[in-house]
Amino acid sequence: MSLHSVGDLPIAPDQQCCPMLPGSDLIISTFDGHPEVPPKGWAVPLHVASRLASHHREQWAAETISRDPSADDHAVADAKRSIDRLNATRVALIGEIDSWVEQVIRPPRGAPLHTETIGSVIDRLAIAWVRWRRFTETAHLGLRDVDPPLALQQFTELTEAFDTLVLDIHEGRRRVPPWRTLKSYREPR
Repeated sequence: MSLHSVGDLPIAPDQQCCPMLPGSDLIISTFDGHPEVPPKGWAVPLHVASRLASHHREQWAAETISRDPSADDHAVADAKRSIDRLNATRVALIGEIDSWVEQVIRPPRGAPLHTETIGSVIDRLAIAWVRWRRFTETAHLGLRDVDPPLALQQFTELTEAFDTLVLDIHEGRRRVPPWRTLKSYREPR
């Protein structure tokens, strides 16, 4: 699947304002472990995007176990603990991307605020990609809630929205919030 990359647009990034972020196609290429050769400056978000996709595949498997009516209580409890550990990891990975963005992106102060951080949007891209792939792999089972075309449509729309956001940030029309996660998955008992 080839998607449009903002990084391929015929515009010269204004490095003073905000360096170009990787487009969705480059990010997506990391999801299945076959990334294109990235520019050196994008190593952090692309590496973390790859880890997020792997993470979401693992979380999907744990959630499947936790919802299995034939699973024993110990298996369900282990799956739920695994989901909590995975969520803590996910939050840290999103934070890695957002910290990188804060270091390299300097949009104008007057630009309207976007509702999500880049890390959050990349996380949603990874989730949507995993969902689409899983639905495609299991479509032959005839499960009622599995709709590969809808999953692909949602994934494609999210990639287009991401690329639009990247372009808006690059051109100073939008900025992302400096975000810190407040939820702790290791709260004292």
